[in-house]
Amino acid sequence: MVADIGYVVGVRKELFNKAPDIFALLIVGFILLGCLSFLIGVISFVARSVIGDNKKNPNIVLLLIKGLFILAFLPIYILISILKPLTVIRKVRHEGFKGLKPFSLKTILVKTVFLILFETVLLPIWVGGYALVGLLTKDFLGYSPQIVNIAGTGSMYPTFPKGEGKDLASLSKQIVDTPGMMKYPNGLLIGNKRYFNYEIGRGDIVSIDNAQIKELTAKMNGEPGSWIKRIIGMAGDTIELREGIVYLNGTLLNEPYAAQPRSTFGEAFLSECKKITVPDNSVFVMGDNRKGSGDSREIGFININDIKLVYPLERQKGVLDKNWRDTSKDFDSTSKIKLDKEKYLSLLNEKRKELGAKELKYQLKLETSAKKRGEIILQYNDFSFEATKSGYTMSDAMTDANYYNTTWGEAPTQGYYQADELIENQFQFLNTQKFLTDKTYQEVGIAEIEGQINGCPTQIIVQHFAGYVPPNYKKEDIESWKTSLSGLREIQPAWERLKTYQQFYDKNKQNVDRINAIISQRISNISAIVARMEANQWLTSTERQMVSQDKSLYDEQEAIATRLNSR
Repeated sequence: MVADIGYVVGVRKELFNKAPDIFALLIVGFILLGCLSFLIGVISFVARSVIGDNKKNPNIVLLLIKGLFILAFLPIYILISILKPLTVIRKVRHEGFKGLKPFSLKTILVKTVFLILFETVLLPIWVGGYALVGLLTKDFLGYSPQIVNIAGTGSMYPTFPKGEGKDLASLSKQIVDTPGMMKYPNGLLIGNKRYFNYEIGRGDIVSIDNAQIKELTAKMNGEPGSWIKRIIGMAGDTIELREGIVYLNGTLLNEPYAAQPRSTFGEAFLSECKKITVPDNSVFVMGDNRKGSGDSREIGFININDIKLVYPLERQKGVLDKNWRDTSKDFDSTSKIKLDKEKYLSLLNEKRKELGAKELKYQLKLETSAKKRGEIILQYNDFSFEATKSGYTMSDAMTDANYYNTTWGEAPTQGYYQADELIENQFQFLNTQKFLTDKTYQEVGIAEIEGQINGCPTQIIVQHFAGYVPPNYKKEDIESWKTSLSGLREIQPAWERLKTYQQFYDKNKQNVDRINAIISQRISNISAIVARMEANQWLTSTERQMVSQDKSLYDEQEAIATRLNSR
């Protein structure tokens, strides 16, 4: 029966697929009947073996223990019962090999058949049963690995790979790894206490899920999700971030799993050089890619009850540590990363080209203005473009650097970055990507400034962008100015002739001189304005003042004209 079923299901699958439901029911029935028969046979054999010579005065407890022992090791017990190795050894010891009578052909055949059945049927069934019980027990205790999909956002790089995409939304939909993590909490819960459970610790990777994380992931990626992060601090631990380094309980933390040395900087919850202590029933978590991870630095401590799965640190070794770093020089001053500006500009221009924007040229005057702004940013701890604390804007810095352009923008970043790392970090966010590929920008300058914020050593990278955008004046505006200019030129000779009427001029000299001066000034001003507009060039600051003054000059001209005409 087993051979027939194996043939139909394993070899001739089409027969099984086309068979009526009754056929499937018959197969299940045969299997159940076989299992029942096997179970009855096992119970019967064990019962006979247990009772044996103890039919008269049986000790129930001993019989039960013996029965369980035989049942647990039934294949071995049957093998010993048939082959009787102890009896054979005893005869050889007392009588020598002569004590062993030659086995009959029937005995040899019976034992051979049994050995074949033992190796091919009974032993595999029993071993498989033990394996199944072990798996079920492991699963019941929560130790069976559960497959977890790791998204390509790169927050846990280099432990898990990065994806390939243009933004977080597309990266979050890519699956880059599928590790097996065990359930947490696990073990056997009896009353309020757990037994055989795993206690989480520093370095463990955990899967976290709560309402706040769902809201954050939905905002960033378009749909709610959970976090995969590493435990850095346990309850009672003190954590501080200084110069990109994590201090755990006052000691520099060696982190081979971190993507870069000196790459851990503060966020909204944990700022630079601020010490915090992890409260009871909580942990402090961070992603391995510190510059591309939202974590406890942003939202605070994680309640242990929000941890759903765990990947112990010990199990990571030899599996996930293949991409970890050599940390022997992490705390040397030489480990501070310097930005290769040429490489960064090349990478940025590649991105701009992909999105249809022209390449940027490097401008040393913008580097000077970026440095001036960076120094003020550090001094006032004010990263706002409007310079709300210092009042020293990018426009002021450009003026001090003897640079002027029609459009400009600024991008300050705190931390130490390599060129490709900075580009990758910036282009994860659509707003930053849009800013960096703005088609109006034509030049860029970059400055790295080391200093302190609130007494805490740090570094910021300031990028200044600028470009020229033609004004594209409206045709009617240009025509309006030209009409005014034409009118002034028309009336200028008549007002100049008043000077020839000696008697009138002597009585009204001040007004005549003033109106002619106004007309001459307006003609000069408007001529410059019209020339600039027709060339489609931006008005200079002086010319912008001319535009503002022309209305008052016109009003004064009209008032004087009215007075003179009335005399």
